[in-house]
Amino acid sequence: MDVPLTVDLGLDICGSLELASGREWLATNGLGGFASGTVSGVLTRRYHGLLVASLEPPLGRTLLVSKFDEILHYDGSTYSLGANSWRDGSVSPDGYRLIQRARLSGTIPVWTFACSDALIEKRVWMQEGANTTFVRYDVVRAGGGPVDFEIKALVNYRNFNDVTHAGDWQMEIGHVENGLRVLARPEAVPFFLLSPTAWVEAQHEWYRNFHLAEERERGLEDSEDHLLAGIFRARVELGKSITVVLTTDPSAGSSAATAMDARVAADEKHLEHWVAAQPRASLDAPPWIRQLILAAAQFPVRRSFPQESDASSVIAGYHWFSDWGRDTMIALPGLALETGRPELAKSILRTYSRFVDQGMLPNFFPDGGEAPEYNTADATLWYFEVVRQYYAATGDLELVRELFPMLAAIVDWHANGTRYGIHVDQGDGLLHAGKAGTALTWMDAKVGGIPVTPRMGKPVEINALWYNVL
Repeated sequence: MDVPLTVDLGLDICGSLELASGREWLATNGLGGFASGTVSGVLTRRYHGLLVASLEPPLGRTLLVSKFDEILHYDGSTYSLGANSWRDGSVSPDGYRLIQRARLSGTIPVWTFACSDALIEKRVWMQEGANTTFVRYDVVRAGGGPVDFEIKALVNYRNFNDVTHAGDWQMEIGHVENGLRVLARPEAVPFFLLSPTAWVEAQHEWYRNFHLAEERERGLEDSEDHLLAGIFRARVELGKSITVVLTTDPSAGSSAATAMDARVAADEKHLEHWVAAQPRASLDAPPWIRQLILAAAQFPVRRSFPQESDASSVIAGYHWFSDWGRDTMIALPGLALETGRPELAKSILRTYSRFVDQGMLPNFFPDGGEAPEYNTADATLWYFEVVRQYYAATGDLELVRELFPMLAAIVDWHANGTRYGIHVDQGDGLLHAGKAGTALTWMDAKVGGIPVTPRMGKPVEINALWYNVL
């Protein structure tokens, strides 16, 4: 099923460092891991990287591969495709100037670089259900002979919320079949840089003082170091390609040939589900709606849970959010029911039911793997509304019967009192929520540990939800 192009940027955007660096792309793997960057190739956030792996899905997100800097040798000239901004204010190399076009093909970002009369296409995508990123380069035009690729792979190993100042950090980099194995520390998860069609040379050189403009804008630490771990080299003829695989799975290199087909098929499946669920709406929908359907499919994730093979959740937002109860319940009807994926909704409802404690759903799951936080007055109440919408869409009374004892227990907990002063005022039947130092509604920002908008008492939308529950 073709997806009409709705994100298609030309020279007016791509040729401007400011505009191209202000446009960001995202690819996800259904585990909470992702690849992300800017159209220009410049790193502007600590969250940018070609492989941010979810080592404890959907959490434990760790930056493993930071970026590629590509150098092409063609027809007697050398071209740098990469672009880097440095702390001293310089930009070098400035390969964004070679970008003729940047577009989304389904969920896959595609760049077209012009090197004299040669055109090179670059694609980045992730494998569903695996901490694996593929980067492919196609030579689509080259009248002057083959193109020699030199792809520099820069790596790291840190929590995705941190930044790295390397000092004298030494990683262990060794050759394996088709590539390199990187071990950042003795206790770290090893990862692999692989290409079945390239020759690779191991390196160990820190590139220091990358400037992160968006971090400076946020008032945060804005410089970082990344390690050049290896250089891939290959000669690519017209009509041929080279793919580099970034992964925690040493066998992933053998899947490069089929990975693109799998990603395209997944995009088509999401659109087919939507068309089946909304046949009339899909006929008249503008093209950008199809792109939104594909974007929506990037937020549901698997969640590790003992003895559960299909536990699911929803990432509250990329880049830095984990899965939050409130956000999941508000978004779930749109992400799963309107898009024709009721089984996903069912899985998420069951998953969250396992975490109900003292009549409450978690507010969020900390990224460090600690116990869930339950500081929310509305996530649990939204859960009831999702069950209602799920039943209205599916008629699945079996799931309602399964969940009903838990739902009844939740009402009892709220009536009699649970955490954070949440209880029914017996004088008026309204739900009271909150105690000093807490912010239990969606207005939950804190500064210095102090709630900006505590709203302790009987917030109107909380009681509308409570009325709906009853």
